[in-house]
Amino acid sequence: MKKQLKSALLMLFFTTSGLLAEKDDSKYLQAVKVCLDNLIKYGTDTYGPVKSPIFVSILDVNSRTCPQDPLAFDEKWRVIRRERRNPAGANLLCDQATLKTMFAVSQISGDKTYSRAAKKYIDYYLKNLVDKKDLIWWGGHRHYDVYEDKMTGHLLNWHEVHGGIQIQWEILWEVNSEAVKKEIEAMWQWHVINKETGETNRHDDGQIGCDFPLTAGSIIESFAFLYTKTNDKVWLERSKLLANYFWNLRNKETNLIAERPNAGAGRFDGSAFATDISGPYCHSLLVTYRLTNENVFKEQATAYLDAYNKYGFDKESGKFWGALKLDGKPIPGPRLAASAEPEQFGNAEQYGQYEPRGYLDLWEPYILGSQFPLETAQCYAMAYQMGKDPNMLTGAKRFADWIEKTPTNTCETEISWYSEYTKTFGKEGTYAEKYGRTISFFVDMYILTNQQKYLKLAQKFADEAMKKLYTNGLFKGHPAKTYYEAVDGIGNLLYALVELDQTLKGKVRGFDRDNW
Repeated sequence: MKKQLKSALLMLFFTTSGLLAEKDDSKYLQAVKVCLDNLIKYGTDTYGPVKSPIFVSILDVNSRTCPQDPLAFDEKWRVIRRERRNPAGANLLCDQATLKTMFAVSQISGDKTYSRAAKKYIDYYLKNLVDKKDLIWWGGHRHYDVYEDKMTGHLLNWHEVHGGIQIQWEILWEVNSEAVKKEIEAMWQWHVINKETGETNRHDDGQIGCDFPLTAGSIIESFAFLYTKTNDKVWLERSKLLANYFWNLRNKETNLIAERPNAGAGRFDGSAFATDISGPYCHSLLVTYRLTNENVFKEQATAYLDAYNKYGFDKESGKFWGALKLDGKPIPGPRLAASAEPEQFGNAEQYGQYEPRGYLDLWEPYILGSQFPLETAQCYAMAYQMGKDPNMLTGAKRFADWIEKTPTNTCETEISWYSEYTKTFGKEGTYAEKYGRTISFFVDMYILTNQQKYLKLAQKFADEAMKKLYTNGLFKGHPAKTYYEAVDGIGNLLYALVELDQTLKGKVRGFDRDNW
């Protein structure tokens, strides 16, 4: 009896610590389950007078507690503004991929523990953390402080969404359809500042502001989702209105659009095309096509991707340029080094340090900005799957070749505002999100081409991520950190590992997958 008890206790220890030796074909799924189990056990809001089932954004992998004052680590390169990490807090937007993974694991395993925990989180958040405009308290300017039980943020606490994160509208709708409906209606009211042209503002002040496609794409997608639920064609027309705003402003010779059309020449993004368009924005257009079956969205996304494939690829180096002028000419390097005050955007030259001059950098650290190489690679694969356009497969293969020969600790850009990162933290590897997107991309390439080398590459990056990030039953956001951190895209990695597990078991075609 004592031996059985000892054996059971050892099994419990190894399971919760992430050290359980699993069969090779299940090691990825097992690691995901252990991480989710520990997140459910240790990662909810147990701080302050008000307790809740929402997940904290930062969790120390050793103490398994949320630090009230987290160590800076890579803060100045990853987020620039501390508040974007959600210190001592929670942010539903940052957990979208994690919540998707929890539903996926329940679907696969039949264990509803994960989906139940996800539903409790969503239900609490949508009932309690919404502002007076009916906008959810989430995004880059907002978070909930779990110690002070306070909805807080920075720089006027603007509501914001952006296409780098795919909102799981279907899951949120299942839990609280009324809150979702009000959120989307409020986005039309407050983020679409010109109801005739479709011009948007990333912030919810109803005034002229940054009309980034990065943000507009997420709004386009949300309108399309509401159309599928209400069958009210006004929402479909609103999706088209916003998409056509950018389409009408394109260079008609090249089909290239600016990152922020209404910025003008005062900022580089007012007259340059970069991969926030070929990545997050095109993904939103493709998702909108999938939701509505309206060809206009797929055609616009394909046109932008085709233009970047044509003008952005440098055959000599095998790389893509970081930014293009709208006439198709690449913007050469070198980049600007860091300024003394990087957040002082009033000075055009200071802001210019964020321009990705020269070649795109696969492993750069910033969560926003203008560089979305892996997201762009994923979009080429997604566009090919939807339309079988050979140019889309060409673009995807170009990225695949580049990624294959570029280790995650490669310093691709000697001069940049984050050069200190590439010489320190960057030498240890990359972020959970980047590992996840790379794995998902190679899984896609395997499914699209049936070439085994892509599946082996997916496994290679998965094994590297497991080795460098899987610690004490949790995944760290970066090899050089000791934190599970939501903004580092751990949810993307978790989902990618589930996706890879299902692919290796020959079940991926029956798995309800969306690798974004």
